[in-house]
Amino acid sequence: MTDADFIIVGAGHNTLGAACYLALCGQKVLVLEKNAHVGGGVISEEVTLPGFKHDSHASGVVHLQGHPIVTADELGLKARYGLEFAYPEASYMTIFNDGTSLTCYADLDRACADIAKLSEEDARSYRELAGMMDGIMPMINMAMARPPLPFAGFIGMLGQMPGGNDLIAMMLKSALDIVDERFTNEKVKIHLLKWVSEGLTCAFDQKSTGIAMLYLLGFSHSHPAGVPVGGMGALSEAMVRCIEDNGGEVRAGVGVEQVLNDSGKVRSVRTAAGDILTASKGVVAGIHPHLLGDMIEGIDPALAAKAKTVKLNDFGGIVINCALREAPKWTIGASPDSCLYINMFAEDSLRDLRKYCDALRLGEMPDAPIAVVSNHTNFDPTRAPEGHHTLYVFSWAPGVFAEGGMEKWDELKEKRADEVMAWLRGYAPNLDESNILARHVASPLDHQKHSPSFQRGDYTGGAMYLFQMMGMRPIPELAQYAVPGAEGLYLAGPAMHPGGGVTGGGRPVAIRIMEDMGIDYSSVIRN
Repeated sequence: MTDADFIIVGAGHNTLGAACYLALCGQKVLVLEKNAHVGGGVISEEVTLPGFKHDSHASGVVHLQGHPIVTADELGLKARYGLEFAYPEASYMTIFNDGTSLTCYADLDRACADIAKLSEEDARSYRELAGMMDGIMPMINMAMARPPLPFAGFIGMLGQMPGGNDLIAMMLKSALDIVDERFTNEKVKIHLLKWVSEGLTCAFDQKSTGIAMLYLLGFSHSHPAGVPVGGMGALSEAMVRCIEDNGGEVRAGVGVEQVLNDSGKVRSVRTAAGDILTASKGVVAGIHPHLLGDMIEGIDPALAAKAKTVKLNDFGGIVINCALREAPKWTIGASPDSCLYINMFAEDSLRDLRKYCDALRLGEMPDAPIAVVSNHTNFDPTRAPEGHHTLYVFSWAPGVFAEGGMEKWDELKEKRADEVMAWLRGYAPNLDESNILARHVASPLDHQKHSPSFQRGDYTGGAMYLFQMMGMRPIPELAQYAVPGAEGLYLAGPAMHPGGGVTGGGRPVAIRIMEDMGIDYSSVIRN
């Protein structure tokens, strides 16, 4: 028996967040993490050379900027535990082969002016969509930070709002449908649609991806993207300080083999070392839906089987981190230096982009790469020794090959990284061997080994289509975080509402637990 009220299985962003909020509410938490470091997908490591801090998975904070963790500093991460953000002028840029570019500046007027260089009509359409989202972003932010409404109730509520039925229709459509209806310029379409597929790691012509485009657009101008000073891991480290400052404990290097179910009640876990640890009130676990039957003792087989049907994303990607002697020198000039995410695509054709997505979801590797690049040291020089830089490259790739499965990645990842870096030299010629001091490559297989939440290289915990979101995520039976037939067990992680990414998903889990315990959650938050 431990002295903990709750055992937290996994120290990813979402489980750490749940632990923070529970600790603030007077619950003693014990966090167990299988890896030697905490953070899950929100970590920074010196994977190339000493002094170079690289983001191994997530590389920016977008969704969390509208969350009470940031807006109200509910956990005191900024005021008390050292978290700082740097904010680039723009979140997203696309560079085309002919040297033209489009940039999503935080300033809406500036973003529209950039689109107007290619199409004044499309600039007006963009402004109209941004204006529509401006009115509903507060509702979206609130919904992301609380347990989800039942899906039918959410749709019913939207239907009663002015313009709500139009919004429901857009939610059901694909991002391609919405873009084709409202925009005319091919490059503007590519710019917006690649953005959607980047965020969701799925093809933008899939139905119900339309809401993702609207959401990204709304966030870009209401809560601009930021980067934690010191690397993404600084966010996780601040959360650990919050937990420890409020009486909790975090143990790294302690993997959990199984969650134990005693006659329908869950209070204990068995570690990989064979130890049984017990809490007085319950367990919060970051378990992927596909692994419920393996990880939870005595779970209903029908529930475990249904959880295994959760659809994963169409593709994933490789992450290439480089230690640089000097910053990239872009062929189009210095404009990419003010942007967090710089995107390149080998062809300036929407048809080719669709074919690229088709190949990925069929488990095939396209010949030409596609990539998004971040030079974090432009905004946060603490990440590298003085005068030097880091480079983060995410290149789309199949999570699982149609021929060879995931295991094929061990054979191909360095070869593919060579191809990606050679291709990038067409946009920044100084990304050559004389400038790259060292590099590190992580494949979808590596991502899965790092975290079981990233099954088949899907780092969103399950495809974020409408039928797997809100009160349907990951399945309706689990959407309120509690596990039927396992009283005291709650699920957290990217597979749960509000979804993958750095979304602050621990807060709604903690709210649900507090409600179940009869605790007035709002009375104990210290701003």
